[in-house]
Formats: sequence, C-alpha cells, structure tokens
Amino acid sequence: MRGGKAPTASQKRWHTWLAEQGCYLQLGPACIHHCVGSTGRHNKIHIGQWFVIPLSYEAHQGAGGIHGDLSAFDGHKLGNRRKEIEKTIFNRLVAVYRRQHGKYPCPPDVLAAIENYHR
Repeated sequence: MRGGKAPTASQKRWHTWLAEQGCYLQLGPACIHHCVGSTGRHNKIHIGQWFVIPLSYEAHQGAGGIHGDLSAFDGHKLGNRRKEIEKTIFNRLVAVYRRQHGKYPCPPDVLAAIENYHR
C-alpha cells in the first residue's frame, strides 16, 4: 500500500463485495475508488476506507470518469457534481448491501460522517 491507510478486515470485506458488484455504470470490471482518499476523515471519524465505490477504469480514470469531466455519468441521474455522484452511488450500494445482508456494511457513526461530508 502506497501512502494510505490499510483497510481492516471488515473494510476489505466491503471492498470485495463492492468489486463483485462490478462497475456501477456497467462499463467493465470494477476497481475501488476511494471518494476522499484512504486516509479521509470527517468530524474526526475515519471514512476513507468505507467511502468507496466500484468503478471501471473508464468510469474511474478515463477522460469522462470521476477524475475527469464526469461525462460518463451523464444520463444516470446521479447528480452533477463529483461528491453528489459519489454519495448517490455509495448510498444506493449501502441499501443493496443492507437488503442482502440484513445489516449495514459500516458503523453508524461512519454512515453519519459520510452523509454529512461536503466539499
């Protein structure tokens, strides 16, 4: 791991489950996008390894991806700004996980910190 915070076992399980879902835009195999970086915090809560979403290389690092001009997300009704898109995808996947597993993938304080995150 280069310069980040290594994930815990429960965070690794969350990452694995997300990767198994494939790219949220269905553009290919998924890699994990850390929405605020692996060391990200909000209100003194570590959210970096939890606030992640599965994106293909194109949706992640391509010209129209989350680090580009966001054009890959046009028409998906996810929002217009990067953080809005990331939070929408994250919240939808948390809901799917909860339906499948009967519990949230991360602690309540983490969910609250992510919900209140703005930048």
